[in-house]
Amino acid sequence: MVPIEPEYTAYNTEEEPWRLARLIRTDGRVREMLRILTAEAMDNVGSQGELIWTRHVRRLHDDRGTLQAHVTAALGGSAWLAVIALALSRAWDGEDEAEVEFLVEGEPIPWPLEAILGEP
Repeated sequence: MVPIEPEYTAYNTEEEPWRLARLIRTDGRVREMLRILTAEAMDNVGSQGELIWTRHVRRLHDDRGTLQAHVTAALGGSAWLAVIALALSRAWDGEDEAEVEFLVEGEPIPWPLEAILGEP
């Protein structure tokens, strides 16, 4: 497993420290799904999806139940964003929450999950 993790923040950690714990659980679930969905990386330190996750997802923020994933501009312009979005939305749904949005470096407004995944 790749030892790098994003920064975890929440809007009210003083009174609700459990929000950080669920971000950590969500990170673990995402990594598990990416190991299942993507091929092993060349250097045998995890899957390709995990490497993308650790290199390009900078912060996970719980904003009153909406998960905000702060990602690099490179990931925002990549087809990998949809793979990461699928895994993250499923992992966050495991916390009985559904709202996920992406804050891409250099972009002025958040990208909602629906804009990334489109209609089935």
